[in-house]
Amino acid sequence: MENKDRYYIVHESALPRGLKQVCEARALLISGKAKNITEAVKVVGISRSEYYKYRDCVELYTREFQDNIITLQAVLTDRAGVLSAFLNAVARAGGNVLTVNQSIPVDGAAGISLSVNTAEMRIKVEALMKRLLSIDGVQSAQILQGKR
Repeated sequence: MENKDRYYIVHESALPRGLKQVCEARALLISGKAKNITEAVKVVGISRSEYYKYRDCVELYTREFQDNIITLQAVLTDRAGVLSAFLNAVARAGGNVLTVNQSIPVDGAAGISLSVNTAEMRIKVEALMKRLLSIDGVQSAQILQGKR
């Protein structure tokens, strides 16, 4: 039998109190409302050991975050500055690049894939795609996953 990680989406009413408090402590740290783990766990009422035990196992799921993530795939000419121009176009549109994967160039071109948070974008995804395709050295670009 294969040992695969399994994940569940569970309503908060079914979670033990400690797991919710781990999420609350993490939120305090991320927001800067707590300066360190000791302060965060004290505010939410759990021990440091409980925080460390569960911090990588539980996370608050928000549909809003998931709905704003797109995955782009593109083929770029293997030339200095093309990837930079591509990433800058995403940033200028207000997209936040979460991940970048690039293959080794073959025959003068390299494939890339990006995960982009579009929540703060000032233009529609379709307009972004037109901008990306207009960059010199972008051979192709498409949305693989997410809202179009």
